[in-house]
Amino acid sequence: MPKEPFPYQPGAILHSAIIGAFRATGGSFEGWCRDNEVEPSNARNATYGVMKGPRGQEILAQLIESAGSDVVRAGYLTRFNRYVDMLKERGIA
Repeated sequence: MPKEPFPYQPGAILHSAIIGAFRATGGSFEGWCRDNEVEPSNARNATYGVMKGPRGQEILAQLIESAGSDVVRAGYLTRFNRYVDMLKERGIA
C-alpha cells in the first residue's frame, strides 16, 4: 500500500525545513535550483504555496525528494512544534 504524502502546509516553516535539509546533507537550495534548471524564485514560490499549479507541485515534490523527505519531515515537525509552543507562550494557541 503506497504511503500517503505528508500534509505539509506551504510557507516559511516548510521553506526553512527544505533549506535545512539541504544543508544537513551537504547541499544547498540554490545549488539544487541551478542543477535542475529551476529559477530560485519559482522554487521559493513553490515552497511558500504561491506557485500552486501542477508545475509548482512538481517543483515542491522534487525539492522534498532531493533534500531527503525524512530530513525535511523531521525539520518541518521540529519547526512547526516550536512555532506552536511560541504561540502557547503568548496565549494565542
